[in-house]
Order: sequence, then structure tokens, then C-alpha cells
Amino acid sequence: MNFTHALKWSFLSELASKAIQPIVFVVLARFLTPEDYGVMSSALMVISFSQIFWEAGMSKALIQRQGDVGEAANVAFWINIVMGCVIATVLYLVAGPVARTFFHDERVTAVLHVMTIQIFLGAVSAVHTALLLKEMEFKKLFWVRLVTISLPGLASIPLAYNGMGYWALVAGSLVGQMAQVIMLWRMSTWRPKLDFDKLLAKELVRFGVWVGVSGLMAWGYGWADSLIVGMYLGSHDLGLYRTGSQFAIMIYGSIFSPIMPVLYSHLSRMNADKIRLGIAIQKVIKVITLVAVPIAVIIFSLSEPISAVVFGEKWRGIGFVIGVLSLTHGFSWIVSMNGEVYRAMGKPRYETIVTFVPLTIYLGAYLLSIRQGFEVFVWTRLGLMFGGLFFQLFVLRKVMSISIMPIITYIFTITILVAVIATAVKFFSNIYLEGAWWQMMVGGVFNVLIVGAAVFLVERNGVVKDLIGLIRARAV
Repeated sequence: MNFTHALKWSFLSELASKAIQPIVFVVLARFLTPEDYGVMSSALMVISFSQIFWEAGMSKALIQRQGDVGEAANVAFWINIVMGCVIATVLYLVAGPVARTFFHDERVTAVLHVMTIQIFLGAVSAVHTALLLKEMEFKKLFWVRLVTISLPGLASIPLAYNGMGYWALVAGSLVGQMAQVIMLWRMSTWRPKLDFDKLLAKELVRFGVWVGVSGLMAWGYGWADSLIVGMYLGSHDLGLYRTGSQFAIMIYGSIFSPIMPVLYSHLSRMNADKIRLGIAIQKVIKVITLVAVPIAVIIFSLSEPISAVVFGEKWRGIGFVIGVLSLTHGFSWIVSMNGEVYRAMGKPRYETIVTFVPLTIYLGAYLLSIRQGFEVFVWTRLGLMFGGLFFQLFVLRKVMSISIMPIITYIFTITILVAVIATAVKFFSNIYLEGAWWQMMVGGVFNVLIVGAAVFLVERNGVVKDLIGLIRARAV
């Protein structure tokens, strides 16, 4: 499957899932409370941390590998199975102390006990997913994703309606994971064998260690802030923080997530050509900026009407979180593909280095700002993101030997342009429109139309021209 065809199916997969996910998200938010989401977030935090160890970087190592794929897949499978069983057992035994020490909430213990099943299910299917990604079989992955996104909602919504609280979320998560295992094993022709090549295992583990360390750092970026909120402020504030963050992630993920697996597989095929990689990443950064920054600024300007319409009264305070974290996630996506480039080069250690240095600063800032209150913590999160963004660009310049000043100028120009428009639209909406629904709908439409027209005029001979040319070339 070629890059364009793979991208189409990857995009359809995300589009289908994201058409369902927001509906489920909104319905569940109406039935559940911030505290319910806080308990579930605490458990997911631990489960995702455990994945770093049982997965051991095997999926990325398998996708990057160019020879003896069948033998490598067999080794990766048995490593995942053994590590998954060990990690699940350990987690089951320490669930109580973990819940009491980190989250001060005994309810998390029972949820962790049940969700250790998810570790084993993930280990059983990780290699099958990696092989389909390697072969760019995104048509098959489309159907897997569609089913495994739909079923959790079908399981969770009735349970939430009947007052099951956070257990509705737990049940939905497990149903989705089990459906994924069944479908992947049916769609993939690969099956494990009862043999184990120790020399090949050493090669995969050597690559996987760096990927695993990078995964640990990525977990720190993705969950350390939530961990500190949960530890210091409790399940209610954790639910507000994590749900507001997930709202923003859901929007950006629906747009950019389809690109990441396809891009990694595509770039891995040109891993020896540093110049081509450099040109490719510069184009990717500009395209992401052109899309992510306007969305971030527009959501920030409309965050209060959005929170009132989507979440309702019991989620008071989430509008602030949605606004600031939409800016945070939107701008962070600008350099989100850098890690794919480093791994495609066969040098995942670059991603480890570029992740570790800012993370140490982040952790210190998190611990200091959380003592000043929830709002200070959220604003600090945004400020840290900008520092990390410039650090990522600096490292990219060193590794790829490219100039970053045009990129920084481009980001700044698009940001100022969109901010001026969004501020003007918000000003007039507050004066002439009454009610959150009208402010959200009319303000959103005007923002999209005016920002879209302005960006097109500014970029008609730049990124927009390249995209139009690419679409025309593929259409011929």
C-alpha cells in the first residue's frame, strides 16, 4: 500500500472513530461527574505506565526493521507475553499501596485489579498491530479501529445511565480491548511459533531500550501533570483537568493522529537520506502550524460557551481548562512529528535526549506551581510547553542541519494573525449575542470563515499552494 492510499485509510479510521468518540464523550459527561473521570484517570495513568515495560519498544523495533521480519515478530511476541504476565501480576499485588500512596483514593485499588486484564490483552495483540502498521495495511486497521471505538460506547453509556459511575468507563475500556484482540488475530495472517532466537532478541531489545526510555519520557509528558494534580488536589480536580485535556486532545488527534503511523512507516523507508528527511519535516511542521495554531486560538476564545453547552453546570471550571490546554496541546503538536523522524533514522536516542532535559524542568515547575493553586498550575503548563517547543526546534536544527528561524517566524506570524481575528470576533459576540449556544455557534462560524480566508491569502503561494498541487497531482 503506497503512502497516499495508506494515509487515506488511516484518515478514514480516525475520522470514523472521532465521529463516534465525541458523541460518546458528551453523553457520558452528562451522566458522570468529574470525580468519576478522576478515578478512571488514576487507573489509566498506572496502566499506561506499565505498558512502557511490557511492550519494551518491540512494536517500534519491528516496524523499523528491514529484514527477517517473521523471526523478529516471533521474538517480539514472546517478549511482550512474558513481560505482560509479569507486569500484570506485580501490579495486581501492589494496586492497594499505589492507590493509597499516590491518589489517596481506595476506589482506585479495585479498578486497577480489574484493569490488569487490559495489560495481558495488549501484550497478545501488540505484534499484530505493529505488523499491519509496517505493511501499511490501514484498510484493515480502519475496521479494527471502527469496531473497538464503537463497542466501548455501547457498553459504557447504558451502565452510566443506570448509575454505575466510573465502572461504566472501566467496562467500556475492557470491551474495546477484547474486541481489538479478536479482530487483529482474525485479520492478521501472522501466528507465533514456539521458538526464540536469542541473538535476534538482543538486537531488538537494544533498539527497544531506547524506544522504551523515550516512552517513559513521553509518559512523563502525558501523565506527570495529571499525577501531580491527583496527588495534591484529589479526584475532582483531576477529573476536570484530565477531561479538559482530553477534550483538546480529541480534537487535535482526529486531525493529526492519522498522519503519525503512516508518516513513520513512510519515513522509515528513506532513513538513509538525511536531506530528504530534513525537507520532509520542515514541510510537516509548516502544515501542522497552519492547522493547529488557528484551532488552538479559536477554542481558547470560545472555551466558556463550549463548556456550558457541552458539559453543563456540574462541570463548572472546565472552560478555563479547555481554553488553556487547547493552546498547550495545539502548539505542542507543531513538533510532535520530530520523534518519528529520529526513530525513522534508526536513532531513537535523539528523542530520549530531547525529551529528558525539559522533563526534569517540568517536574520541578509542576511541584512548585501546584502549591499556588489549580489555575496557576494550568497556566504554568502552558508556559512550559513554549519552552519545550523552542528546545525541540533547537535540537532538530542540530540533528538535521536545518535552519529554524524561518519556522519560528512562520509560527509567530500565524499566531498573531489568528489571535487578532479571534479577539475581535469574541468582542463582538459578547456584545451582540446572548446565550452560550449562540456565542459558540456564531462565533465559531465567523472565526473559521475569517481565519480561513486570512490564512489562505497569506499562504496561497506557500503551504496552501503545495497542498493544492499535491491534491491535483493525485487526482490525475
